Amino acid sequence: MKKHLTCIILIMMTVPAFAQQQLSPKEYEYSSREWKKIVRESPDAFFQTDEAKRIADNVLAYQRETGGWPKNIPIHRPLGDELDVVLSDKKKRNDSTTDNDATILEMTYLARLYQQLPEERYKKAFLQGVDFLLSGQYDNGGWPQFWPENHGYQVHITYNDNAMVQTLMVIRDLRNGVAPFDLLVDDAMKARLTKAFNKGIECILNTQIIVKGEPTVWCQQHDYKTLKPTSARSYELASYCSAESASLVRLLMELPNPDKRIKDAVNGAMKWFEAHKLTGIRVERFTNENGKSDTHAVNDDNAEPIWARYYDLEQGKPFFCDRDGVPRQTLAEVGHERRNGYSWYNKAPATLYKQYEKWKKKYIFGSAQVVKSKATENGKIGANKTTTTNPNNASHSKLYNAIVSNGESIQAAIEAAPQQPTEPYIILIKNGIYNEKVIIDRPNIVLLGESRENTRLVYAELSSKRSIQKYKGQPVGNGVIVLQKGADDCIISGMTIYNNYGSTVEATTAHQMSIYGQATRTIVINCNVWADGNDALSLWGPENGMYYHADLNLRCPGVDFLCPRGWCYATRCTFYGDGRALIWHDGRGDYDKKLVITDSHFDSKSPVTLGRYHHDSQFFLLNCTMTNKIIDNPIGYAYSDKVLDTCPWGKRVYMYNIKREGGNFAWMKNNLEEAKGSPKPEEINARWTFGGKWDPEAKIKALWNVLAY
Repeated sequence: MKKHLTCIILIMMTVPAFAQQQLSPKEYEYSSREWKKIVRESPDAFFQTDEAKRIADNVLAYQRETGGWPKNIPIHRPLGDELDVVLSDKKKRNDSTTDNDATILEMTYLARLYQQLPEERYKKAFLQGVDFLLSGQYDNGGWPQFWPENHGYQVHITYNDNAMVQTLMVIRDLRNGVAPFDLLVDDAMKARLTKAFNKGIECILNTQIIVKGEPTVWCQQHDYKTLKPTSARSYELASYCSAESASLVRLLMELPNPDKRIKDAVNGAMKWFEAHKLTGIRVERFTNENGKSDTHAVNDDNAEPIWARYYDLEQGKPFFCDRDGVPRQTLAEVGHERRNGYSWYNKAPATLYKQYEKWKKKYIFGSAQVVKSKATENGKIGANKTTTTNPNNASHSKLYNAIVSNGESIQAAIEAAPQQPTEPYIILIKNGIYNEKVIIDRPNIVLLGESRENTRLVYAELSSKRSIQKYKGQPVGNGVIVLQKGADDCIISGMTIYNNYGSTVEATTAHQMSIYGQATRTIVINCNVWADGNDALSLWGPENGMYYHADLNLRCPGVDFLCPRGWCYATRCTFYGDGRALIWHDGRGDYDKKLVITDSHFDSKSPVTLGRYHHDSQFFLLNCTMTNKIIDNPIGYAYSDKVLDTCPWGKRVYMYNIKREGGNFAWMKNNLEEAKGSPKPEEINARWTFGGKWDPEAKIKALWNVLAY
């Protein structure tokens, strides 16, 4: 890049001014680079050219009447016929932002241009940008992500992507007359800028997270009223955030004559960085087994320290998150799209240490030292390893209402629970093989295995030969785990549930449920759900059944082994069958009932139909992958020789971004626009599935201290 810039400068210096107006192809290549590089790396001589003026016309065209600019716009590209559309958007009030360098880049470009071509229209547009920045500041000193109109998390104080830091840096440089901002504002404006800058610093100090009286670091966003850490997008949870905090510390260290409060803020943050650096791991790109570019963390004793992007606010441990909003302990547990589409590790704090040493010598005189601590073992958690809570630890045992050891009865632990618990009653099932049928007859029961692979509930039962017909006078369904009517709001997590009747008693794939339920708001996560026969996971709550599944391995040689009745959302699951339809749905009684499956994988031992239905149903499949064992037979009515139900609502199967090994079939095309309301892919999540009536992921988050996997 340096050689290239030098070449550009030499060309512009040696060509007469009039000749500079016509760019050679080589020079024009520079203007086609990314907008950021044009703004920040172009030589001053570039801003004397017609090409620079052409880009400036675009900058002025995109500027909103608010004074700000929208984000993610390749402003330097020739507009052509798009100009009318761009100008028609000038009145928009909901897309002006400083996110992703928007507005800051455009103002910097105009400032640099004005130095070389001092035309009044450039200055006027720049000053409108300044007014925009000042207009967005809250009384507490913070800035939202978008203004003057915003919605949702956009209203909160935004440190993410250094939005507020860059705003304050522009304000500071304008006030101090630092090039290229030295010719643009008068003394009256500098007074306003000084006041805004001081308020911004006060906001930074007031939002620093304090733990036991000690300042630590910051979240990516803070509540605009309470100033407490808060969430933004579904995978951006309230947390300690390393990269944005590093930028905030750097800004504080650049303040002249820092007072005690600023010194404490810097020292506290640096102590936190030191205590939470991760050693022994590095992040690398690789090609995965599907031929895709991928990312993983690997153990490497020689790796330089790095930091996770997020640390949880309770224990200070690194975590990672997918679009479902559920935190995970390892990067490997995040789906491919978010794993590779977001920056989960960084080295930003490492860039502070030299500056911090100089800062200490100047302002602390050696009295404050960073506390040197052993690198956090969280570094190992951040690699592709998992941890298991030790149930024998006294502090951990307080998390559970009951602990079942191998040889003891899970049913007895359920019986010991209150008949109508109003809070989750958590039963930890330690590693072992439990050969019993488990019947849950009360709400708010949480069955939590010590580990997914080693806590095993194995029981052989055929639906037509049930071992228990009634329980407390009520009929009992077929299954290893059965949720009776009224057993609402239950969670099953961290274990293997296997109905092995077909391989141990009789060679048949007739109905052999692994989990059967007639309750609602049932959560099954982080489990192996296996059966030797049909309908492995059968949640059939009457009328209003709602079910949530995540990170399941479903294995069944029979048919319909995920077969919900009602509303069901399943994500990051793997399905493995053997020649018969894999999924099924019954949506009778309400047009909006649906089965939604996202980010999951389908495979089979032998060629197989993806799914079928007997009654009115509705399927949504998004971002799913399939092997070539999935045959060219669309999800459709189960029978060709008889009709059990006329299905008056018709066939309703909707797909988005399906990828099948060997190529997609025509019926796998994107067609969400045909569904009721034409939902967009990003809108389809658990809350959408349940029409806002239930938020299972919020419940999982609330219990993450015990459910973590």
